[in-house]
Amino acid sequence: MKFKIGSKLTSCLCSIVMLFGLSTSAMAISFGFGVSGGATHVEATGTETLLDNGQTESATEDGQGVLGTAYGQIIVGEQWFGETNGFVLGYEHTFGEAKMRSRTHTYDQIAAKEVTATQVAEAVISDLDTVFIETPGFTPLGLFIMGGISQMTITTNESLDTGAAYGDADVDGATVGFGFKKAAGGVQIKSKFTYTDWDTITLTNSGTKGAGSAKGADKVVATPENWAFTVGLSYNF
Repeated sequence: MKFKIGSKLTSCLCSIVMLFGLSTSAMAISFGFGVSGGATHVEATGTETLLDNGQTESATEDGQGVLGTAYGQIIVGEQWFGETNGFVLGYEHTFGEAKMRSRTHTYDQIAAKEVTATQVAEAVISDLDTVFIETPGFTPLGLFIMGGISQMTITTNESLDTGAAYGDADVDGATVGFGFKKAAGGVQIKSKFTYTDWDTITLTNSGTKGAGSAKGADKVVATPENWAFTVGLSYNF
């Protein structure tokens, strides 16, 4: 599976690392690596517009997937909050994918010529990366909250009578969540619930114009969001 991180994630990570370095030079800092597993629910609301005749179709689709992640984290403030507990700066890469439910519909593709087209399309969500910050764990349960920025890849698979295809896209989003973490001897167990609100994406049908459209290409505008739950195990040095 390809590994990528967008410029927004890179610049954010560098800025936060510099901030931590300048403000915590006298503090104890530990570094850790971990893995986690869980599941996600993805939902997208979108509208497809046929520029040849202005016909539109709106729908909300959802999908589910199993997740596996690897993450690295820097913990600051253990002298105040306890062993392997403090403010966290981390980076997480998610393996696996979630597939949106396939859609099949038939309509007049080019109304003036009375051509009927059957379209089959689906979207696959993959390569999810997140840069995040967590609070220390509070209360005996180790309750914490987190926030970050994420990026994922949306790959479209379709079978269109015109022979055309929609493109793929990378999309950014804001992630928030909460969870519970406990540690002993450098080993940390963490459970986490997250919600990501993704930016609106626009996918263009690259072959519509060549198939007879004089006005341009069909397009899909969609706003995805997803919820996830993971349980992780890490070790801090």
